[in-house]
Amino acid sequence: MKTWAWVAILAANVLGGISYLWQKQALAGLPPATVAALRNVIGLACMGLWLLLRGGWTWDYDRRELTRLFLIGNLGFALPMMLGIVGLQWSTAGNGSILILLEPASILLFSWLLLRERVRPLQLLGILLGLAGALVITLEENPIEGLVEGEHLKGNLVLMLHGILWGLYTPLMKPLADGRRSAVALTFAAMALGMVTFVPSALAEMDAWHGGPELAGAMLRVLWLGVGVSFASTVLWTLSLRWLRAAEVAPFVFLQPITGVVAGWVVLDEPVTREALLGGALIAIGVLAVVWRRRRPG
Repeated sequence: MKTWAWVAILAANVLGGISYLWQKQALAGLPPATVAALRNVIGLACMGLWLLLRGGWTWDYDRRELTRLFLIGNLGFALPMMLGIVGLQWSTAGNGSILILLEPASILLFSWLLLRERVRPLQLLGILLGLAGALVITLEENPIEGLVEGEHLKGNLVLMLHGILWGLYTPLMKPLADGRRSAVALTFAAMALGMVTFVPSALAEMDAWHGGPELAGAMLRVLWLGVGVSFASTVLWTLSLRWLRAAEVAPFVFLQPITGVVAGWVVLDEPVTREALLGGALIAIGVLAVVWRRRRPG
C-alpha cells in the first residue's frame, strides 16, 4: 500500500497545481471568499454522497478529536485558502507561487514540533532539490526583490502567512489518519467544521455578487475546483497520511509549480522555457530522493 500512498500524494499535488489556473479563471466572475466557500460546499456534497453510497457514516468523534478537526478545518484549511485568494488580490501570481514554497518547510517544522518526526538526510536533500527547482521556475520572471516592494508588501505578508498555515494541515491530520476511519469521513468532518470560516467571509461579500457573462464560466470553474481539488485532492492527501509520515509528503508540494507551468502551456498556450524544464527536473529528482529512501530495505 505504500506505493499507492506515493501515487495518492502525487495526484493530490498535481490537482493542487492545476487549481491555480481554475481559481484565477473563477475570480473573473465571483469574489474570492465566495469562490472558496462554494468550492468547499461542492466538495462536501461529493464527500457526503460518497459516504452515503458506502453505507453512511457516524459522527463518533470525542472532544479531543473534534478540537483537532476544528483546528484542521479552520487554521489548516479554510484560513490559508482565504488568505491565499486575498493575498493574490494585493500581490501578483508570481509572488504567490514563490511564497507557497514556505509550505514544505512549514510541514517539516510543524511535524517536528507536533509529532517529533525526525528529518532524514536524504529527505532533507529532496526538500532542498525541490526548493531549488521551484525557485528556478518561479524566479524566471518574478525576481525575489519584488517580495519586499512597497506596492505588494501587504499582499506578500498575507501570502507568507497563507503558505505557513497550509503546513499545519498535514501534521494535524496525521494522528487521525490511522485507518480507523476513512479518509473521506475525516476530510468531510474537517471541511464541514471549516464552514465556520467560509460562511461569514462569503456573506461579507454579498454586495459584490452580481450576474453577467462571466458568471457562468466562473461557476463552471468553481465546480471543477470543488470536485477536483476540494474533494479529490484533499481526500487523496489525507489518504496518503495513513502510510506516510507527515514530513515525507513535503517534497511533493514542489510538484505544484511545474504542474501550473504545464497547465498554462496546455490551456493558455504559454511557452515552456528552459528554466521550467530545469526546475521540473530538479523537482522530480528531489521527489525521487524521498521515495527511493523509503524503498530501501531495512
